[in-house]
Amino acid sequence: MSCSKRNLLCSLLCRVAPAALGLLAVLIAAALQAQVTRLPAVAPAEELYPGQLTSFPGSGAELLQEPGGLDLPAQPELPPGARPGMFQKLLFTGSWLGDGGGADAFGISDLETKVILALPIPSRDYPLIITPGFGVHYLDGPAGSGLPKETYDAYAQFRWMRRLSPQLGIDLAITPGVFSDFKQDSDDALRLTGHAAAMWTYTEDFKWVLGAAYIDRYSTDILPIFGFIWTPHEDVKFDLVFPHPRISWVIRQPVPYSDDTATWGYIAGELGGGVWSVERAGAVADEIDYTDYRLVFGLEGGFWGGGGIKSHIEIGYVFGRKLRYASRFARYTPNDTVMLRAGLTF
Repeated sequence: MSCSKRNLLCSLLCRVAPAALGLLAVLIAAALQAQVTRLPAVAPAEELYPGQLTSFPGSGAELLQEPGGLDLPAQPELPPGARPGMFQKLLFTGSWLGDGGGADAFGISDLETKVILALPIPSRDYPLIITPGFGVHYLDGPAGSGLPKETYDAYAQFRWMRRLSPQLGIDLAITPGVFSDFKQDSDDALRLTGHAAAMWTYTEDFKWVLGAAYIDRYSTDILPIFGFIWTPHEDVKFDLVFPHPRISWVIRQPVPYSDDTATWGYIAGELGGGVWSVERAGAVADEIDYTDYRLVFGLEGGFWGGGGIKSHIEIGYVFGRKLRYASRFARYTPNDTVMLRAGLTF
């Protein structure tokens, strides 16, 4: 790709970025009105889908699993809560990380929106799940680092799940995207990540998970995915799958004869951060790699209104923070800090 073409691409993306939320809204409206192949009904919406994978920076993807017993259901499996038709979900998330103070103080505020669509490709029994998304990260510090004020994520995940037998299911995903400040002209802004995992149903309430995620970072390229999912009771779930282990439990049952859903409390671990191509002072093209680890406490459910809207609120402790330039221009180790995060899912 020539420099002129790269500059044109970045210019176009920069112009498109402010209209990203409007574009997603148009896509949703079209999906709701379009005449599309109807997908079959699936498990009830209140059934949670445990197990988290990382298929691109700062995101998670749910593992395929059967909500019931060992027998294959009469209908194909989709994530519980899936809707018939193309439109599945709309998600908004916002988070804030304190700068931690000190010489390498570094704070981040994130906003992300994405829409989940399902197409009957290769068949209506096992549809292709497409998730276009857009995110912006507001960076604060470190002093003298030359970091841009904002970086952006523009991506589309293509995901396919299938149960090969009553015991074995697979989950495959690939996510091309642009991760940059929309000013530099490096081909490194175009990145490709993904994951592949399998789940073995040992018993109705115990499942093994094994796979790998390609995250394309300087600190590491490949993360192993391993662990187990244990549901000793319908109100308690142990999703001890690396790199996003989680323990959750019901703290409030839904109101009978209403569209209310249960409220879950949870403790989770995360690998946070990402990689972005940026332009340093003097029009120098470079890349930054930020990594941290997070211990998160949260609530999830229908406690912010009904009508199919779910929400989550979280507070977390962020540690092991590292910020570096690919060119080795500079490296920083910000202090531990706290995180606040909230989101809505429709």
